[in-house]
Amino acid sequence: MIDRYRDDLIRLSREINADPELAYEEHRAVARIVALLEKHGHPVERNLAGLPTAFRARVGPAGPAVALLAEYDALPEVGHGCGHNLISMTIVGAFLLAAAKARDLQVGIELVGTPAEEKGGGKIDLLEKGVFKQSVAALFSHPGAGGKWSVSERLLGITVKRVIYEGLASHAAVSPEKGRNALTALIALFVAVDGWRQHLPSTARVHGIIREGGVASNIIPSRAVGDFGIRAAEMDRLKEMVGTFTDMANGAARQTNTKLTIEDEMRPYLPVVANPKLGDALAVELERQGKTPLRDHLVTASGDIGNVSQEVPTDYIGFPVSADEIPGHSHRMREASVSDYAHDSAFVVIDALAATALRVAIDKAFRESLRTSA
Repeated sequence: MIDRYRDDLIRLSREINADPELAYEEHRAVARIVALLEKHGHPVERNLAGLPTAFRARVGPAGPAVALLAEYDALPEVGHGCGHNLISMTIVGAFLLAAAKARDLQVGIELVGTPAEEKGGGKIDLLEKGVFKQSVAALFSHPGAGGKWSVSERLLGITVKRVIYEGLASHAAVSPEKGRNALTALIALFVAVDGWRQHLPSTARVHGIIREGGVASNIIPSRAVGDFGIRAAEMDRLKEMVGTFTDMANGAARQTNTKLTIEDEMRPYLPVVANPKLGDALAVELERQGKTPLRDHLVTASGDIGNVSQEVPTDYIGFPVSADEIPGHSHRMREASVSDYAHDSAFVVIDALAATALRVAIDKAFRESLRTSA
């Protein structure tokens, strides 16, 4: 039956990939998805929860539902270097396939379009506004490389801190002693973080950039701004790391006699809690198609799917765009995400997600077991 949708889904993937839009600005991607859904007879609720680039389509009875979560935002400069065009393709495809096969659904099946995964957290917006209040399960997909298939991947939680140092400007050559160098403070923090990073476990990460560092080389910088991502696999560890980072940032301020402000640059993305029953079901469907997925594999990236997983039984399929290893968030990943290899993988994902969504929606005993297996 998927052949009925094949050309439309590949076209959707290619068009989204070729026309990247940043977080909360994905109007053209949403228009393309909505047009495809409506072409196949599925009305779409736009402006979901007041978000202009969030939407929902549904089959089955009102009330509780299985949520299939689509993403479609891109990265600055790199474009779709995370393969969100393929997430859209697989989730839309799974919804269309499940809808076409739906018989006597006990709960609904929804396609929920979630904006701003790369920056902002559209899924968090939707959670806070109650969109997932009646979700009995959430299913998702994410591309990778190296020929690897996986289910029940673990992702790190992340919080991003914006560090602002304020000092005192002065002439760097005539009166440097009268200045207080904010950039020196920020550099001191980077040095401290580099020393700290040597002793972190493989389940933790810290990485940062300088956003502002001065206006001219002959002026002592009075303001310096950096963003730092802090990641860990457990919430307790993440909170502990934030405390350590804050101490380091304060130490750099004291060294340089500068004023420090720390802000949340984005809302935290929480660690993923994969649901083992859903993982089992997805693995069975992949194995039926000749794939052998890894289980409980740790990926040191993060996503707002973690916030959903803390509230709703959640699992997803990791699938390859290439047999070769390709770095994520890269131009190579963007190009591979519209390859024949990637699209062949995507159709395997579509079949497995649709079958699992139908099982949740039809099998009451299985559905109820999800809440007791996390």
